[in-house]
Amino acid sequence: MSTMKKRIWYWDILRIAAVICLVLRHISTASFDFVEPLGAKWWVFNSYGSLVAWMVPVYLMLSGASFLDPDKKVSIKSIWSKNILHMFIAFVVWSILYAIYNHLSGQDVQTDLIEMLFTGHFHLWFLPMIMGIYMLLPLFRIASRTIKGTAYVFFVSLLLSVTFPMLQDLGWMPDSELITGMNNVGFISAHVCFFFAGWLFHKVDLTKGQRYLLYGIAIIATIAVFTGTWALTVRDGAHNEDMQSDSNLLTGIQGIALFVLVKELCRGKEFKPETQNALRFYSSLTFGVYLVHVMLIALLDRFGFSPIIYHAGWMIPLTFFLVTPLSFLITWILRKIPFVGKFIT
Repeated sequence: MSTMKKRIWYWDILRIAAVICLVLRHISTASFDFVEPLGAKWWVFNSYGSLVAWMVPVYLMLSGASFLDPDKKVSIKSIWSKNILHMFIAFVVWSILYAIYNHLSGQDVQTDLIEMLFTGHFHLWFLPMIMGIYMLLPLFRIASRTIKGTAYVFFVSLLLSVTFPMLQDLGWMPDSELITGMNNVGFISAHVCFFFAGWLFHKVDLTKGQRYLLYGIAIIATIAVFTGTWALTVRDGAHNEDMQSDSNLLTGIQGIALFVLVKELCRGKEFKPETQNALRFYSSLTFGVYLVHVMLIALLDRFGFSPIIYHAGWMIPLTFFLVTPLSFLITWILRKIPFVGKFIT
């Protein structure tokens, strides 16, 4: 069997879709704090943000589906020398680039330059988090040897570190430090929950009835993300984005439903060679797009190309159609740099 036939194409489709929606989310939600809560622009931002809040859970599901496969050979040496090293170099290089840009552009003159180098830009938080998950992979792969073990970790972490904290955000549970801390503890962290969900829902096939039920719940969850953002903003008298969090139950349901949907749509489907090549190409650039796109958004904003200044209804799509192809193009160019390119994108 050829390598192409072994490739799981729905992973590539989801990876490309996720990074495209990540660009849209950062364009639409980066301005939340700069507009009047519940004003006209705020509602536009909330609409876009609620529709694409699923990207991080899907990213984590894709990683989990790949790394937790017991049949895949994953050594501690390869985890550190390949995966963790790649993330670390990318974090250091792009933290430096964003820190220098922010400092020279005057966007963040209050924060010390050295501090910015260590904390990283706001969207780079994902890299230290995924490095932590990679460090724990040998332990996680013990749990994923069986579907029962995978399901156990998923459901326990779903309850303790996804559902409980969301109920706490809503004010439906006591404001306990114990509950808050659960989201940062190894096996029961929200991000590990979605990491295990990837392998679970890749391996387990839901019945038609179960899938339709999941899709229906996901639609309700999307509406709840939208209305929940409104309700919490009204409650606090200031913008509250908790319902669009990457560790939220509602965004997790969105991500799981989309993962299952695309998996089913691609089941038994044969893609033409040119489609396969396109999927390979664009999928290989997604990590770089994640790293690059925020700087492009910031540059456009600096020159007044912003949904805050103009009507958000048409400025967000226009910015999106500029930033997305440019991000792919710049990533492709950076990857052409000998030796260095593959480490920084």
